[in-house]
Amino acid sequence: MIQRFLIAAFAAAPLLLSAPALGQALGSGEGPVDISADDFQAFDAQGMGVYTGDVNVVRGDVRLRADRLEAYYVRRGGGSPELNRIVAEGEVFYITPNEIARGDRGTYDLVNEVIELTGSVVLTQGCNVSTGEHLHAELATGVARLEGGQNSSGRVRSVFFTDDAAAAAQSSRDCPAPTIPGEGPRPYEAPEG
Repeated sequence: MIQRFLIAAFAAAPLLLSAPALGQALGSGEGPVDISADDFQAFDAQGMGVYTGDVNVVRGDVRLRADRLEAYYVRRGGGSPELNRIVAEGEVFYITPNEIARGDRGTYDLVNEVIELTGSVVLTQGCNVSTGEHLHAELATGVARLEGGQNSSGRVRSVFFTDDAAAAAQSSRDCPAPTIPGEGPRPYEAPEG
């Protein structure tokens, strides 16, 4: 959903991703934020939890996958922790039913509604693909920017297919979805008793 307004930000092309959906997915969307990982450490004095090993954050039909994730939170009046920032590292994927965004590191500031993805950024929707090194998306304003870097010769690249060409490529499997590492999210099971 990021790609829709990325493309609008740097080309007069069809919208591919929508940044507000990303913010809704982990911040104000419906349902609980379900985080699963191989290991978890809490640092309550610092207001931080660290998840490692095939980390999956799921809310509704949206998923964030990383090798390591730091979840920063605050406690107001001694209540439950309120998540305010997420830092994800190592093969970071943001997955919706229609789009996949990939990078080496991602941050999501829930308070200021800003998402950043850095390091070999690849945005995919069907056959359409945009690449760069740094994505900065401001969810409240709908402004996003994809920049190149040293690894991409300083350039951003987007490849768009017409509806007919995309349908033909998808039916012939010429544009497969990126492979997402790890086992994937495990369904939540409430403790017995």
